[in-house]
Amino acid sequence: MAQDQTDPPGSGPDGTESSHERPEPGEHDSAPRPAQLRVRDVMSRNVSTLRVSEELTVEELLKKFRHVQHLPVVGANNRLMGMLTRMDVLEEALHSGRERWIRVRNLMSCPVQSISEDEELPAAARAMRGAHLHSLAVVDASGSMVGILTDGDLLSAMAGEHVPAPSGPWELPVDALMTPEPLALGPDARLDEAAWTLIYAGVRHLPVVDEGDRLLGIISERDLRQRLGGTAREWPRAAHEVLEERVGEMMTPEPLFLRSGASLGRALELFTDERVGALPVVDEDRRLLGILSYIDLLRWLRERLDATWARGREGGEPLAPH
Repeated sequence: MAQDQTDPPGSGPDGTESSHERPEPGEHDSAPRPAQLRVRDVMSRNVSTLRVSEELTVEELLKKFRHVQHLPVVGANNRLMGMLTRMDVLEEALHSGRERWIRVRNLMSCPVQSISEDEELPAAARAMRGAHLHSLAVVDASGSMVGILTDGDLLSAMAGEHVPAPSGPWELPVDALMTPEPLALGPDARLDEAAWTLIYAGVRHLPVVDEGDRLLGIISERDLRQRLGGTAREWPRAAHEVLEERVGEMMTPEPLFLRSGASLGRALELFTDERVGALPVVDEDRRLLGILSYIDLLRWLRERLDATWARGREGGEPLAPH
């Protein structure tokens, strides 16, 4: 069966980490060390949220989760009230349909694991690890939400001691464009679960991970079309015994992937040379951190071109081509 991915030859690109030269001793002596940084120094401040009083259709909620997996829910004065996850909305869609109106307060989870903006990074890392979370809502002294801290933010803070700044746009790390904390399935999930997840989440690739979030494989919309036949609308009418097959039997095992910190240039090479549609991004232990699609890369390129054209129309100096 043809797959949407190509197995990596030998020690191919999946195990290749981008190399960085270490600075000379004392080069970054003036930069704060991660242990000296506080959450407010590295957290993401521009965070999408939902209002606790909002009432939306399930379909409208699904659209809000196209590029995120968690959305904090806030009340008056931006006070953190709860958290809504993509899986919460997917389960509601499967149970009630896409047209049903939902009150955010009735679907959110609470209380929410949060951390003070004044907390030091080592404490934040311990909190994440202890709660088995990839992100923490950040609050100020009054309990108002001021940002979100992800494991990617922590990794960036650690890398800041020894990773040189990108010298050009194609040296930008893939972490900057990937979708963090993507939806993923275990190998024992059924094909009907994979089908519904792809349909309602509006994605084309699902990483397959073990219980420790380590990457095992990937399953794509193309794989399901080949096995279930027809279009996505026709998948629910596939034979019952086929829908009960396990994802582990259909996935592409040992898919191509990128290490966290790999450059966009490396991603472009894999997209063009290997003709894949998406690349999981993993840490040193092959734990899934995110996923980068060729659409993400094209969107980034379009934004750079739009900026170049805008500057040209305003009579400014166009951005230098790369």
